Amino acid sequence: MNQTFQFETPENIHVEYRVAGLGTRFVAWFVDQLIVWAAMFVFTILLFLVGGSIDGVISGLRVDGASEREAQLYLLGLIALAWGVGSFLYFGLSEYFLRGQTVGKRKCGIRVVKQDGFRLDPAGVLVRNAFRVLDHLPPLWLVPLLSRHGQRTGDMVAGTLVVADDNATLTEVRKEMSSRSAHEARFRFDHRQLQQLTERDFSAIEQILQRESALDEEKRQQLLSSVSDRLAARLGVEAPIASECRSFLEDLLASELRRQERMLG
Repeated sequence: MNQTFQFETPENIHVEYRVAGLGTRFVAWFVDQLIVWAAMFVFTILLFLVGGSIDGVISGLRVDGASEREAQLYLLGLIALAWGVGSFLYFGLSEYFLRGQTVGKRKCGIRVVKQDGFRLDPAGVLVRNAFRVLDHLPPLWLVPLLSRHGQRTGDMVAGTLVVADDNATLTEVRKEMSSRSAHEARFRFDHRQLQQLTERDFSAIEQILQRESALDEEKRQQLLSSVSDRLAARLGVEAPIASECRSFLEDLLASELRRQERMLG
């Protein structure tokens, strides 16, 4: 599977994702299962230590005249319940706080996003993981194979996709601007101002910042001043002085990237 999914948000942000392959998803799932089972192993050992032994645990569960067999089944049910709750909490909390990723997904370079291209929200996390138990039923293993985008049942109900986390394609300028804090900005722009520009404008800014160092000083300053003046007029702000034109463009691009980061997965 090497499908590409494209979105265009209402703010004219174009987003392209490559759908994660089933093999990659299986490896990520296997890594996550090892973590869950390791946690369950520790839980079981602690349970036995508290009970003194397996017999001690079973004896402790034999209440209200229950037989030893019933106590054993009760113990297995307790472990299964702990596994289910632990699995739900692990996947749910990981995907929420790691922005659509778990340890396994991060190792494999994939993550979960909503079908409209935006980042996974609490409702999406809850629904897709609530269906995880059903997705373990053998008949439902065929669903990702038959689904157009490799979605399991939980993904279909929650409206989510598992995609490749292709961060390697970012330019050096985008990498630098993406990591820049708002506190470092000399110029600040609000959401309304950023909406006055299109994706093509921000793409042009990125290309200018990427290549302007190859120009001689006079042409470089003319280019930065010309672009900054036009953009400032569209934003309704005062144009920067010549020596601050590059900072103006950098802060503008960084502001837009932070806005996208808040919106997208």
